[in-house]
Amino acid sequence: MLRGGMGIGVPCCEGCATVRVVSGDRPVEVAARLVRERFSGVLAAFLGGSAPTKRRTPWSDLDIVVVLDGPPAPFRETRRFEGWVVELFVQTDTSIEYYWGVDAERRRTPLLRMVADGVILAGGDGAATAFQERAAALLAAGPAAPGAETVNYQRYLLTDLVDDLRGCTEPVELAYLAATLMLAASDFLLLAGNRWSARGKWLPRRIGEVDPDLPGRLVAGQRAVVVDGDREPLIAAVLAVLDFAGGPLQEGFVLSGKDPGRNSE
Repeated sequence: MLRGGMGIGVPCCEGCATVRVVSGDRPVEVAARLVRERFSGVLAAFLGGSAPTKRRTPWSDLDIVVVLDGPPAPFRETRRFEGWVVELFVQTDTSIEYYWGVDAERRRTPLLRMVADGVILAGGDGAATAFQERAAALLAAGPAAPGAETVNYQRYLLTDLVDDLRGCTEPVELAYLAATLMLAASDFLLLAGNRWSARGKWLPRRIGEVDPDLPGRLVAGQRAVVVDGDREPLIAAVLAVLDFAGGPLQEGFVLSGKDPGRNSE
């Protein structure tokens, strides 16, 4: 499922707790039928997410991007159709570019991937292919390179979390720290390597593209902290991530600030 925190253009990926009964095993056919029945003036439409892939599960929904030639787009809507939970991301040719940019600023790519990797449902005159090629080009270009100050700040914060884990004695806090470290180390590796990031189930997939063993090491390390109280496997995995970008950072770290009350020259 692709669900967004900020609005109509930005999906994410968390499962929902809704029991569903679906009509057969034909997600592409169902999605195409919904687009035909619901929309006119369709320039292109795509079925993304896991539904049209081998990763589909009984909890997969239909993540559909529809590009219209004008209003009522842009909007997003969740509905049920023939037993499927459907998430519609309805855009125009200009709004989709805007929301792709929103994704890129957050260093995430859900809407881009839904188009670039999605199954074409409508737009056989070449429009759908053009949108896919544009999305694929933006994905291949990668996010904007982070500045050294940004990388060093995250490196500093990750180092601080490692020390917090070492010194923590309260079991509940220790469990939260372990979970925070696993996610922070994942984000940092992708930031330092200037790779697209993600959330939910997509985050270990993005990490695995850089280091196939790292997601398993981080999860095993987190489990060792929570189950056995053993912090060393997680610390070792996080230190390996820090070494990717220069190692832990504490002494000598400086972060420039801003004073909005004074005019800058």
